[in-house]
Amino acid sequence: MTRKGLVREVKGDEALICPTDGNECNSCEARHACLTLSGGSDRKIDFWMPNDIGASPGDLVELELRSSASLTIIASTFLLPVFLLFAGYLFMMNGTDLERAVGAGAGLVAGIVAAIVINKRLGMKKGYNMQMMKILERAETDTAGRITSGNELEGNSDD
Repeated sequence: MTRKGLVREVKGDEALICPTDGNECNSCEARHACLTLSGGSDRKIDFWMPNDIGASPGDLVELELRSSASLTIIASTFLLPVFLLFAGYLFMMNGTDLERAVGAGAGLVAGIVAAIVINKRLGMKKGYNMQMMKILERAETDTAGRITSGNELEGNSDD
C-alpha cells in the first residue's frame, strides 16, 4: 500500500507528514469496519515518522506499508473475529440453538476485542507503520530556505 504526503516540518531525524491522498479509504467498502477495529480516523491527521531519505519541508514523498504488514493487519482485523465466531459455535455444537448462538456471539466478541488489542500493539512496532520510500518532488526554496513554489503545505494548522 502506497500513499503520498507532504513534509511539513523536519526535526532531527523525524519529519511531520501531511497525507495528500486520503481518498483510497473513501472508496473502500470495508472502510468503517477497518477504521473502527484499527482505532483509526477518517480525517486527515499529520503524523511524525522517521526521515530516512533526507526529505525537506515542502517535499512530496511516497509512503509505503509493506505487503506483509498489510496482510497481517487484514488477517487480525477481519479473519480472526470470523474464525473465533465459528470456533465459539463449534465449541457449543452439542448444545441447544440458543447455546450455539451464545457460543458464536461470545467468539465474535472475543475476536473483535483481540483484533483491537493486536492492531494497537502492531501500531507500536516500526515494521507495521508507513515508511518514507522516495522523494517524488522537491520543494523550491529561496535563499532563506522558505518555500517559494511547488508544493503548498496543507493539512492541520495547529502550529
